[in-house]
Order: sequence, then C-alpha cells, then structure tokens
Amino acid sequence: MRGTLDFLCCIKLILALLLLSAPPASAAQPPSGTVEFPVWGRTWNGTLGTKEVEVVLSRVADRLSGSYCYLPCRAQTRSQLVLAGQVQGEGAELTERDSGRGSTATGTWHIESWKGDITGTWTSPDGKRTLALKLRETRVGDDLAARFPYEIRLLADALPEEGDDCSSTPFVSAIRLYKDGAMFQALATESQGTCGIFTPQLVDANFDGWPDLTIAQFLPAGPNMPHQTWLYDVAKGRFVDAPAALQDISSAEFDPVHRIIYAYWRASCCEHGVSTYRWKEGDIEEVETQSSYLLPVLDGNQRRLCYITPSYRNGFIEFASRVEQAVDGQLKLRQIDPKTCDIDEGAFLERTYIDIWKPDSNEQKPTLLRTEAIAWRPVKTAAGQRYCPEVPFFDDGRIRRIMLSENPDLCSEEGPQ
Repeated sequence: MRGTLDFLCCIKLILALLLLSAPPASAAQPPSGTVEFPVWGRTWNGTLGTKEVEVVLSRVADRLSGSYCYLPCRAQTRSQLVLAGQVQGEGAELTERDSGRGSTATGTWHIESWKGDITGTWTSPDGKRTLALKLRETRVGDDLAARFPYEIRLLADALPEEGDDCSSTPFVSAIRLYKDGAMFQALATESQGTCGIFTPQLVDANFDGWPDLTIAQFLPAGPNMPHQTWLYDVAKGRFVDAPAALQDISSAEFDPVHRIIYAYWRASCCEHGVSTYRWKEGDIEEVETQSSYLLPVLDGNQRRLCYITPSYRNGFIEFASRVEQAVDGQLKLRQIDPKTCDIDEGAFLERTYIDIWKPDSNEQKPTLLRTEAIAWRPVKTAAGQRYCPEVPFFDDGRIRRIMLSENPDLCSEEGPQ
C-alpha cells in the first residue's frame, strides 16, 4: 500500500512540474483560422547621399509602400518618387520608381534596420553608384503619433496578397495594440476593403489632445463610408467605443482648431452636402447642414443650370461658387463660368434657385442676403389654365425671370405649394 501511495505521489509531482514548466497560454495568440500582422505609417527626414529628403512609408504585413522627395518638397513632387518592397528580417529592400517616367526602376534601397534611426544604401539600377541613407523618424510637437506608444497589429482571416486582386481582400476582425511586446488591448471590429485592406488611423476625435483610433468598415457606392471609432479614456487608460452619434457620421473629418467635426455626404446622384457637428456634454450634436442646388444662368440666349455644392472651411460651411451683390447693388458671379454649366432642358426644377450673398473676407462666414426662388404663375396654355414655373436666371449682373410654359409637363393644374 505504501509503495502504491509513493508511486501516486511521484506521478502528481511530475504532472505538477510539467504544468509549471509549460508556457502559459497567451491571449496574443491568433485564434485558429486567423493571422496577425503589423501595420503602420511613418515619416522620416534625413539624407540620401548629400541631399536632404523626406520619406513616407506604410507597412501592411511585410509589404512596404510609399514615396520620398528632396527638401523642400513641393506638392507636384512630393509623391513622384515611389517606393515599394518587402521587409526582410530586421531591414527591408525597396524598389524606387519615378512615376513621371513609367514603371522602370530608378534605384534600389537597402535598409539595414528599423530600430532607432534608419541606415542603409541606395544603389543605381546598373549597380555602379551607391549613396548612404540616414533617416530619423519625424515626431515633433503635438503630433498624435508621438503620443501613441502602441504597436498596431490586425487580426484577419488571411494575409494581404500582392498585386491588384480585388476579389480576395482579407476580413479584419480585430485591432490589437501592443506595448513593450505584450498585448495591451484588443478592439473588435468588422472591416473589409475592396482592393486593399483598411488600416487604422490616428485622429483626435474629441479634441482632448489624446490620439484616438478609427477604421473604415467597407466601401459603399458613394462617399458615405462608415467608420468605427474608439476614444482614448485617460481616466481608464483604455480605448472605449465612441458615442453612437459619432459612429453614425460617415467619413467624419476632424478640425481641432475650430473643434468641429464635419462630413461630406451624397444623398443621390444629384445631391451632395456637408454637415458639421460639435461635442456637447460627452455626445455629438449637429450644428449645420447644407446641400447642393441648381443655379440658373443665361449664357447669351442659352439657358444653363450650374450645379453648386457646399464645402467646409475655417469652422463653417460655405458655397465658394455663388452670386454676390456689391455695395451698388450689382450682382456678379464668383467662381462660376456659365459655359461650363449644363444646358437647361427644362427637366430639373427641384432645388433650383439663386442665393445672393454679401461679399465677405475669406476668414468670415458669408452672409446670405436673399434667395430668388421659382414662382408659379397662372398661364393659359393649349391644355387650358395651368400654373407654370417662372424661373429666376442670372443674366449679366441682374436677375431675369423667364416663364417656362413651353413644356406642359412642367406645369400643373393646381398651384404647387
């Protein structure tokens, strides 16, 4: 009996030692059928040979893409020199191309390491010339990236494939944040791009100075792209779901200077608009919404309709293309060329009018003076008494009203309300 007890004790001891020596289960391990890969976007400044450059790169799994320019960078050259390649161990190899000269490679970048400052070499296509590469990551001032200490990895059902195959974009189910090699937080999501995955973006969604996260969920037919957003809760030290009112704003953009959230939207093929929002007591409230309209103009004797859309600028919504009234009462077109407007075939009357604005400086919200709208007048037609539209047209500095009674389909037996 004593021998049996000793044997059982030995077995229990061995099992205990095995359990203690086994590696603990890690929450960071991807679930079966999924893969995890890093994503980031970074900017570096430094030198290529003796010339100063700015380099912008994005990483998705082991694929790298971006561009660089020689300082001072100009708008037309900022993305002309294109970089694409793969992470290789602690470094990477990138092929350089000049987008203005076709697809021929203009050089190869060999990056030795991503840790700390980047060092490496540039080699000419024939291998006869080399230049030293020295770069330092750019994180200055109030840059959100400087206040974001986490590594971002995505959990998806597959790795992104090379090429332009738009039929097999991975489905992303979570954003995983790592700090010092350990997983800090996992944010569940449902995101799937069309010809490439969507990656999380840093924003200051609530204008508190702390970086928040947002990711597009899918690509709809129009610009109303849904996003999922998380706010950084300083008290909890965690990311939390943004209020539902913010989640419902498609393609939200954030203006920290004026503390305004704004969004461009499309309601149909012929209606586009802008909405603005503010934070109030921890939630979002709408401030203003403006939508497009049709402005009638006369180009000689040709009737035309100009499609006027609103835009957001400096904390307010404005119509940059508009009719303005000078101090002497004279009307003028601002940023409107009648010859570029569509010929009026008498088919559109909805949202057709002329807003007349007071000229203002670029820093102030324009003031609407009045609106010239369509009036419905009783007219005798071949079909009998009808109400037909009298449409205001801008005509060389004045408003000229024209009765559109030639098209019976535009008229009504009763006066429209």
